[in-house]
Amino acid sequence: MRLEIFFGSVAAAGAVIVVAQLNAGGDLDSSDEQVAETVTNQAGEGGVSAGAIGPDVIYTNCQSVSNWGAVGGIRGYSLGSYTCNIGDENLLWGNSHNGTPGLAMNAYRLYNGRLMQVGMSWVKHACCAAAGSGCSIGCNGVGGSLLGVGCRDIYSAGYNGGQSRLGPRSDLNPYSGDWQAAPGGSGNAIFRRLQVVESDITEANFPDSIYFVEGVYVATDDAQWGNWLNNASYRQVTLGPDFDLVVTGPMYETIPAILAWRDHGNGINMPDESVQIFKVDVPEEGRFYAAAKASDNDDGTWRYEYALFNLNSHRSGGSLSVPIPPGAAVSNVGFHDVDYHSGEAYDNTDWEIAVGDTSVVWSSPATFAENPNTNALRWGTMYNFWFDADVEPAPGDVTLGLFRPGTPESVAFTVVVPRQNCVGDIDGDGDGDVGVKDLLVLLGSWGPCPKKGACPADFDNSGDVGVKDLLILLGNWGPCP
Repeated sequence: MRLEIFFGSVAAAGAVIVVAQLNAGGDLDSSDEQVAETVTNQAGEGGVSAGAIGPDVIYTNCQSVSNWGAVGGIRGYSLGSYTCNIGDENLLWGNSHNGTPGLAMNAYRLYNGRLMQVGMSWVKHACCAAAGSGCSIGCNGVGGSLLGVGCRDIYSAGYNGGQSRLGPRSDLNPYSGDWQAAPGGSGNAIFRRLQVVESDITEANFPDSIYFVEGVYVATDDAQWGNWLNNASYRQVTLGPDFDLVVTGPMYETIPAILAWRDHGNGINMPDESVQIFKVDVPEEGRFYAAAKASDNDDGTWRYEYALFNLNSHRSGGSLSVPIPPGAAVSNVGFHDVDYHSGEAYDNTDWEIAVGDTSVVWSSPATFAENPNTNALRWGTMYNFWFDADVEPAPGDVTLGLFRPGTPESVAFTVVVPRQNCVGDIDGDGDGDVGVKDLLVLLGSWGPCPKKGACPADFDNSGDVGVKDLLILLGNWGPCP
C-alpha cells in the first residue's frame, strides 16, 4: 500500500502536484529512499486521464442547486449535474441497470480554519442518457441505456431532487459496484434530499464561512474496471436569501472536497500550508483521504485536528488512534460527523472517545459483529477529530481501524502528532536511542523542509533543519528515558 503526501496546492484538474511516496506505515519505499516526483494529473485526484481503459464516469459540473424548503429547521437541497464518460467503453446508464450510476450529494462548511461536512443526501439514480458533447474527448453518439464514450449527460438540480429516484447509500457497494434499485416513494420537502441544518449555515453563527457542495459517483461498471478513484468533485457555493445556495467559481473536477481545507483554508484560492493532505489506500480495497493540521494556541498548548474522507471503501472506518507521549495533558477532545436520515439503515450515535496514557482513540459505538449498521465512516462521507495537548508537534504514525472484517484490520499513515518524549530518535529502527544514525538523518535533511511539520529532524518546528535542531539532538544523545 502506498501513501502519497501532497506538497503542492491542488486548484483544478491539470494542476501540477509534487508528492512524496511512502508506504502505509510511513516508511520509505522498497528502494529505501524517499521518492519525489512531479505529476501532471490530467483527471484530478483520480489519476485517470481521459481515455481510461473501460467506462469511467466523472462529475464535471454542478451548474445549480435547488432549494426545496425547510422542515423542522432542516433545509433540503439537490445538485445539478454534468456527467461525462471519459473512458474508452460505453458506461451502463439508467433504469435497465438498476439506476447506475448514482450521485451522492454532500455539503461542507469551512469556518475558522476547519472544514466540516454539514449535509448529505441519498443517492440519485440515473434514468436515461443523452449523447451530448462537451467532455474532454469527442462523443461517439451513444445514449439511452448507455452513456457513450466521450459523451455528456445533463440533469437539472430539480430532476436530481426527485424523491422516487433517490436510493439509500446502504444499498450500494462503492468498491465492487454492487447495486440495488431505488425503492421509490416520496415524502416531505427534505425527504431523502441533501439535508443541511439551517443553524449550521447561519451567517450569525459562522460569520465569513465558505461553503462547498460535492458529488460522489458510484457506477457498477466504472467500479468493476477500477476507475472509481476520480468519482468525487466539488464546487463553491455562496449563501443567498432564504438559505439559497448559489454556485460560484470553477468546478474542481475529480477532486474531493476535503482538499478544499488546504487549498482554500485562508480564503478562496489562498492555501493553508499547515494542512497536510494524504491518500490512504486499503490493500485490495478502497481509498480514504486524510487531512491533518497542528496550530499553536499561544498558551503552551497545540490544537491537533484531523479529517477523514472515505471515497470508496466498503470496509469503512471504525476507529482513529493518535499517539501522545506519556504525561501529556490532553483537553478539548472533539468529534464531528454528519447525520444519516430519511430511514437510512445506519445509526447516528457519535463515536466514543478514550484518552489513554499513550493515545487518543475515537471508535464507532459498536463493532461490525455487534451491529453492522452502527455509525462507521462509510463511503462518500467525512468525519472530524480534534484535541489540544501541551506538547509541540512532530511527525508520527496515526492508525485508521477498519470497520468491516478483513485483512489488514487497520492502516497507518504518518501525519503531525504530539511529539514523543524521545526527541532525536529519528532513524526509524525503533532502537530507543539517539546516536550516530539519527545524526546522519538530521544532516541529510539539513535546510528548509518541504513544508512545516514534514521533517522528522525539525525538532523546533521552525520549518527548516538547522543548528537549533542539531543542538537539541546532541542534548538528547544516548538511550531514551
